[in-house]
Amino acid sequence: GIHADILTISSLGFHPCSVVTVITFQNTCTISGIFEIESDAIREQILAVIRDVNLAGIKVGLVCSKDVAKTVAEIISRIDVPKVVDPVIKATVGFKFTDGNVYDILAKACDVITPNTYELSVLSQCNVRSIEDVKKAARLIAEKFNCSVVVTGGSLGGKDVVFDKNNFYIIEEELVEKEVQGTGCVYSSALTCYLAKGFDLLEACEKARKFIYN
Repeated sequence: GIHADILTISSLGFHPCSVVTVITFQNTCTISGIFEIESDAIREQILAVIRDVNLAGIKVGLVCSKDVAKTVAEIISRIDVPKVVDPVIKATVGFKFTDGNVYDILAKACDVITPNTYELSVLSQCNVRSIEDVKKAARLIAEKFNCSVVVTGGSLGGKDVVFDKNNFYIIEEELVEKEVQGTGCVYSSALTCYLAKGFDLLEACEKARKFIYN
């Protein structure tokens, strides 16, 4: 995931500064386990970055513990740049990393959250099967955490649902009929970059969707 983030951010003209939260034991086909980095080490990684560079945006991906989530949220909530959290609860290949409680903490510190339909179901505690279900669940999350919600649409026939400032938007792009690991990481990193470039959320979502399709 962090490799995908770095490649995406670099290709969109920014200098990526990464903070490793979890070491995964994985290849292109499977994940066999993880090693979690302690919150103190994560804090020092973040502080080292912000002492050195002027941040344009922040993307938060895989976080497995509440302790780490609290550490990350405490620091980034004080930084006035676009902040996107991509909840990684379960991998495409089936490995479960954490539960939704971790991302409850992080969502409150971010501007946008980008769940897929499974993650949306976990975070909202709703049974999500249709576009109408997505809209209901997205509104619940937005009101609960005071953030915008972008539901990525691999399982919605290629439709992404954006809920921003009490308005819903549907973004459609041709769907590639193959399973590609890491697309959620790429999308949320691209979205962060386009927000950092000054695009509004809907424009940034449209550009991120085109980026991931290409």
